[in-house]
Amino acid sequence: MLTAHKIALRPNNVQATDFAKAAGTARFAYNWALAEWKRQYEAWKADKSLPKPSQTALRRQ
Repeated sequence: MLTAHKIALRPNNVQATDFAKAAGTARFAYNWALAEWKRQYEAWKADKSLPKPSQTALRRQ
């Protein structure tokens, strides 16, 4: 059986701004990684001598 707890957050203005910044940073990182993966994959498809893109290599960038 799984148990969950819901906690309501009532942030003040400064905290709400910090939450929005954190979400924006995560969104930027995700979009960057997705674009980089697509770029590397297309390059690999065109030239098989290049290394195949991997999650590990992408995390190291």
